[in-house]
Amino acid sequence: MKAYDYRNGAHRAPIAALEADEGPYRLRREQDAVWPPKERAYGGAVDDLWQRVVVPALVVVRLALPVVLLVTLLGAAYLFTDAFLILPAAPRSVQNAMLAISDLILLMAWYAVHLCNRRYGVNYAFAQLLAGLGIITFVALANPWDIGNWISNTPALSLRALLAFGASFLFASFIAIIFFDAARGPHWWTAPLAASFAASLVFSAVYYPAAFAGADQMSWTNSALVHFIVFFGESVLLLLPYYLLRPAMRPLHGRNGY
Repeated sequence: MKAYDYRNGAHRAPIAALEADEGPYRLRREQDAVWPPKERAYGGAVDDLWQRVVVPALVVVRLALPVVLLVTLLGAAYLFTDAFLILPAAPRSVQNAMLAISDLILLMAWYAVHLCNRRYGVNYAFAQLLAGLGIITFVALANPWDIGNWISNTPALSLRALLAFGASFLFASFIAIIFFDAARGPHWWTAPLAASFAASLVFSAVYYPAAFAGADQMSWTNSALVHFIVFFGESVLLLLPYYLLRPAMRPLHGRNGY
């Protein structure tokens, strides 16, 4: 390999580049002759067995409590689906919306996802959501202990309503995770409020027409509107416990502490 010496714009005699011992590009170590370097070649150095075991184990340990919390809240929301709120002083449209205790628990499930998103980031929040719904789906399909025998007050829900709830909750939670990460900023309340607003809007717009459109027992348009208002109002109230939990759920990956 040869290089050419230019001085004052004029071409000079060729020189052997590898023999030159001056300038910023001379070889200082034998590793300099190998390109790309070992630590950058083919994605970097190969992790040893310990590193390949520790990283997945750390992910599982971090997700254990968030997944258990999410499964517990969703299970409670299912059990209280038919525990309707008695609101004699409310307007007729609110009474016809058939609000239940499960509607109040649903927002807590979203805030559990918000806290996981704040603490560990988007990837962990997605993993928490998928793991929680996966566990619930497995229990619902396998039913290994015959749940009906040890939970006597299991609500009788149609298959259409269950499928609509699962699909709408999954879609709304995905949107909430994305909105939460996009709304991180100097104000601590912007991320959870934007995420809860998006989740409430998406869930109300998807679940009620999917579960009750064409049914005679209720007006799904009125229910969707009332539930959206209730969801968003509760999300504002839940900002207080979110604020109190912030010191214990500081982000691990920087993000300026938001």
